[in-house]
Parts: sequence; C-alpha cells; structure tokens
Amino acid sequence: MSKDALFTGGLRHWLGSNDPQLDVVLAATSWGDLLHDPDFPTDLVILDAASSTRNSVESRVRTLRATGTAVLVMTTTGIGDDPQRAVSAGAFCVLDKSVPLGLIDEMARGAVGLPITHRG
Repeated sequence: MSKDALFTGGLRHWLGSNDPQLDVVLAATSWGDLLHDPDFPTDLVILDAASSTRNSVESRVRTLRATGTAVLVMTTTGIGDDPQRAVSAGAFCVLDKSVPLGLIDEMARGAVGLPITHRG
C-alpha cells in the first residue's frame, strides 16, 4: 500500500471516528474516479496536490469550485507547487500532509462553515 493510500485511509478513519458532523462519502484514488463517482459532487474535497500529473492543482481546484465544492489541498514538502496558486484558484487552504489530523479536521470544518472545535 502506498504512502498516499495510507494517509487517505488514516484520514478517513480519523474523521469518521472523531468528527460526527463530517461524513466521508467517498474516497477516490484518481482525479477521474472522483469526477465520475455517483456521490460527486460533495460539500468538500480534500485534494492531494500530487494526485494528478495531467491536470494542475489550480485546474483541479477551479473544477471543484465550479461544482460548489469546498477544497482543502494537501501537499508534501518539496512537491514544487506554490500553495498560493491553489488558494488563488479557490482552495480554502493548503496544508502539508505532516500536520496533525486534528488540524485537517478543523480546516475541513471551516471550509464547510462548521464551527472549529480544536479536536487535537
């Protein structure tokens, strides 16, 4: 299992166990899988900046925002993408994958208009 799959699985489990107000309705392994999933669009997408080599992160953020979906972008230090480009394209924020899961939860809540609760 790849590091990205482990991260996604861990985040999905953590959110499901720690935040009853956020429902994880799908987890896609590729950009195409996300766009063609019957549960898409969703209220929020936590987007891996490196999940597509064919589409820029800005293009993916703009596409998601056009559907009314809020976007958090996850990145890895040294990925080479300028976080400001994702924010300028409409992402709520850009976070490094090394941040605590509680911070991702807080930003997810903020992106969809829920109060931030400092879950840790």
